[in-house]
Amino acid sequence: MTVQAHGLLAVWTDIPAAVEDDFNRWYNEEHLAERLAIPGFLTARRYVSLEGTPKYIALYDTVDAQVLQSDAYLKVSNNPTPWTQRVRPQFSNFIRNEYELILTLGTIPAPTAPYIMMARLETAPEHDAEFNDWYNTDHLPALTSVPGVYGARRYRAIVGFPKYLAIYELANADVPKSDAWKKAADSPWTQKMRPRYRNLATNLGQLLKAMP
Repeated sequence: MTVQAHGLLAVWTDIPAAVEDDFNRWYNEEHLAERLAIPGFLTARRYVSLEGTPKYIALYDTVDAQVLQSDAYLKVSNNPTPWTQRVRPQFSNFIRNEYELILTLGTIPAPTAPYIMMARLETAPEHDAEFNDWYNTDHLPALTSVPGVYGARRYRAIVGFPKYLAIYELANADVPKSDAWKKAADSPWTQKMRPRYRNLATNLGQLLKAMP
């Protein structure tokens, strides 16, 4: 990206096996390109979840979170194509969150890494300040330093929950199983914070399609 992305639209969904082929064709042939044509959308990426649910994930980097309130976006969103109207009612376990960027670490390769690890979580309000201090200065830097991790980003949800999202760009699917990852994810501060996690959900995603 030549323009820094400060916003993110993230979507998770399951789909019945009977319509899965049509769903994937719709996403790859129409929906991603339709979204990327909206001013302020920078990239579109799709993943299949190897671990965690829902099964399918779509991530759209935007210039900022306000792009999702723009007239151009709302016009497209509120006027779905015939194909979209056919596919959308089949979604299940649908999650749609809007985020603003908190922190980026490391180098994200172009167009994107072949795998990602995602963690959605939050903590009680009284722990929020320490939670963010820990994540930004201890947890995210430690995991970004693990071999096979290209970079990581943290986001705060503007729409949706849990409140926070972290995305780690990975060289391969085995990185989170490595001893280096496990050690980095178990610092003394992490051990203190772990009991304070709320609504933790994770996905290990394999890239299906990236645009541009």
